[in-house]
Amino acid sequence: MTIASLQSAGPPAVSVLAQHVSDHLSVFVVGENSDTGKPANGGLRLLNYPSDEACIADGHRLASLMTHKHDLYGTGFAGGKIVARAAEPTSVKDELISVTADLLQSLNGAMITGCDLNTSLEDMERLMSLTPHVLAAVGSPVDASAATAFGTVGAVEAVLTHPLTEAKPGRALVHGCGAVGGTVAKTMIQHGWDVFTVDVDQKRAGLQGATPVLASSPWWELELDLLLPCSISGLISLEMANALQVNAIVPAANAPFQKPEIADDLRCRGIRVLPDPLVNAGAVIADSIERFSPKQWDKATPQQVYDFVRNEVRQRAGDFLRQREDGLTVRDALVEVAAHTDKDPIGLSFGIAA
Repeated sequence: MTIASLQSAGPPAVSVLAQHVSDHLSVFVVGENSDTGKPANGGLRLLNYPSDEACIADGHRLASLMTHKHDLYGTGFAGGKIVARAAEPTSVKDELISVTADLLQSLNGAMITGCDLNTSLEDMERLMSLTPHVLAAVGSPVDASAATAFGTVGAVEAVLTHPLTEAKPGRALVHGCGAVGGTVAKTMIQHGWDVFTVDVDQKRAGLQGATPVLASSPWWELELDLLLPCSISGLISLEMANALQVNAIVPAANAPFQKPEIADDLRCRGIRVLPDPLVNAGAVIADSIERFSPKQWDKATPQQVYDFVRNEVRQRAGDFLRQREDGLTVRDALVEVAAHTDKDPIGLSFGIAA
């Protein structure tokens, strides 16, 4: 099969589809250059970027990652991201929502967005009152972050080759204990794992049953079975990677390495490193259900959605690891396990299963 975004030696082709630029707020809608007719899909991120150029560059990077994620799981979407720059992010929320709604309306459904850094479900509810081009489980008990977390747990089970209920507990470190990492850490603790937690907010790291580790300490020197980056992009430097004593890395964070070559170096040392788009696709799988199986979505319990996501990620991550064991390169293994382009969106299979 041919998945262009995965086979290409470079990043997928993405561009700015619409924009708003001002001194205090700039918003850029970045999407995949595609003739498939699929709408682009990716969250709305608001940060104090140093410049519009830096904001656009991050949009291109993130939209490229979203393209890989959507292609891997056959969500029915193209890759996209909305990135916004403001010196004082909290002071521009009203204007951000109004501007974003106008941009989405101007694209007439070519871009669909949801939550991301510094945007909340409440923001999405307000945005949805102005435009229908929002998928964020608005009005639903399903939590997109929980979907990502349970997808990450599924990837862990693929590495362990057993469900957590059957696998022998070990030592894991979760870096970032927010909405995703906190749920991952709690799940591992519930299944008997020794879990070390790291977060810039020490209170969030203080989960019951966990061993908090200061963010300023050399946490990367701990002997571990699993490392679970659930925080920022570019977390792991070459220096950190050289000191890691870990069997596998399962990243819920986008692009957790400062340079892509670091992951290759770790693999050469025998450390299994799952590609992050394979791990953190829970929210986009949930988006696919919400979009393509709306009746089943409305009837489903949150746990049914999370179990579906967990199973899909476990299966695909397990297939990837088996392809790697058979000698395929990372890129070829991803192509091999990616959803076929002639298949229905993954969200429709939730309807069939239900």
